[in-house]
Amino acid sequence: MSGRIRPLVRKEFTHIRRDPRSLFLAIGMPVILLVLFGYAITMDIRNVAVGIIDLDRSTLSRDLAARVRGSDYFDLVYISDDYSQAERSLDEGRVKVVLVIPDGLARDAEKNVVLPPIQLLVDGSNNNVALIALGHISRLIQDYALDVISDRMNRGAALQGTRLPSVDPEIRIWYNPELRSTNFIVPGLIAVIMMIVTTLLTALTISREWENGTMEQLIAGPVRPYEIVIGKLVPYFVLGIAQVVLVVAAGTLLFKVPFTGSWLCLFTASAVFLFSGLCIGLLLSIVAKSQQLAFMLSALTTMLPSFILSGFVFPISSMPKPVQLLTYLVPARYFLYTLRGLFLKSYGFGLLWPEIISLAVFGGLVFLACLRKLKLRLD
Repeated sequence: MSGRIRPLVRKEFTHIRRDPRSLFLAIGMPVILLVLFGYAITMDIRNVAVGIIDLDRSTLSRDLAARVRGSDYFDLVYISDDYSQAERSLDEGRVKVVLVIPDGLARDAEKNVVLPPIQLLVDGSNNNVALIALGHISRLIQDYALDVISDRMNRGAALQGTRLPSVDPEIRIWYNPELRSTNFIVPGLIAVIMMIVTTLLTALTISREWENGTMEQLIAGPVRPYEIVIGKLVPYFVLGIAQVVLVVAAGTLLFKVPFTGSWLCLFTASAVFLFSGLCIGLLLSIVAKSQQLAFMLSALTTMLPSFILSGFVFPISSMPKPVQLLTYLVPARYFLYTLRGLFLKSYGFGLLWPEIISLAVFGGLVFLACLRKLKLRLD
């Protein structure tokens, strides 16, 4: 390290140590945000309130109601034979789904090969809950119908002294066998939170020097623009590595998200990502001479793009083509893909090198922009 860079690094470490806010932002904030969002954000829909309108009042209809009551996904609120209660309960918000069992279910089951249609009324005001609940209850009804038909056919075959063969499908779910949404959400949260926090860390450095009047001292000294930039980046890069260790530990220990990839690949990708994020914050700090403006620019350019355009909330493949092209300018996109691959799919350098190279190129371009902009400011 150059003799002129070392004092700048030491000065920045001293400021971090004397400023509890910077230290909290660097160390405490990522873990707190991960814990809050990790427990608050979930795609696992359970205990959906369900009402049943039983117009058949038979053994078969009671068996279907028992299956709904015994499911982990549903909370059976009422069973009634009054069809008008379905509309009232949906209007009042007491239930999200109403299952209407038609009159003659048992009679038709004995006469026909297929069961009569069963009506489902779903509250679609929250489309995510509605779609997931509809999927769960549709599967439950389908399994119930298959059991009824299979039982009827087996009874008919038993009378003829034969036995029908059964087919039992064997289902294997790769990468996330328990289908826990936490395993998918937490790695994405780590990428989004790290993007926001690392940018905020350096977004206040140069602007703070302008506000405190110490930038003139740096200008008067024999330091060059690249030495100022490196001197500002190194301390926060060290803190960023500590952040990565803490949030990954929180994700694996608190949320029980399995890590199946390469630790070397993780820290390599994290280092490149931190460099990119810190350079973005430093560029914003050079452009804005006030800490307030730098903070606002940092939040605007990292928070919303990281949540919306990184693939954390919405799949990139479902976005319009122009928006998909825009996502290539969001570093969190590459890091999020890397983390999910490392946590869930045992990815290594062989599959993740395009993401790491893209982050390195992005960070290098922003670093050069920092040097050019700072040189223009100093001149």
